[in-house]
Amino acid sequence: MSIFISNGFVVKSGKDHYQYGKHSPLYVNILGQRFGQLLVVKQDAGKGVECVCDCGRTHVEKFTVDLRRGTRKSCGICNNRANPRFSQAEDAIISKHAGKKSPAEIAKLVTALGFRKATYSTIKNRAQRKGISLRRYGELYPHSKGTDDEVELCRQLSDAGLTPTVIAEKMEFTIPHVNKIIHYRTRTQRADATFRL
Repeated sequence: MSIFISNGFVVKSGKDHYQYGKHSPLYVNILGQRFGQLLVVKQDAGKGVECVCDCGRTHVEKFTVDLRRGTRKSCGICNNRANPRFSQAEDAIISKHAGKKSPAEIAKLVTALGFRKATYSTIKNRAQRKGISLRRYGELYPHSKGTDDEVELCRQLSDAGLTPTVIAEKMEFTIPHVNKIIHYRTRTQRADATFRL
């Protein structure tokens, strides 16, 4: 038992304090609630909250506010299960489809393998780490106008002496776009040229 004298009053601390073992006025009962992968199974005053993680481990969280705010979502040991190392099969899929499909489409293929639930950012970060470019060229670029063959035809018509206005009418492109194509300011690479490397 510890006794302090403060301003003439006797103050007991520890187990002898009159509020020992009682809940704080800010007490929030979260027993039985789930926070991420944690299920609250025991809540004692002043001792924190005992939780069971989906992986089977028991975790004691000192403050309930971390659970309620979403700061703590798992026991912390099983996090690597949610984000395992990339397998060779996953890396092979990313390498094979880089530049041909969007990161979202590649993520669906990687998720289908069953190792992880891949997202756009998962694929983008992994490709960047491996030094793989996901950029799509030529007609595979999502906002490209016309196929690679149409672009090549525009350039051949220009070499044959046709004006950009006539080419734009024949190809149903805008005149500024035709000018960019024939002067090689846009569409400088074909889609299939990047895969021959």
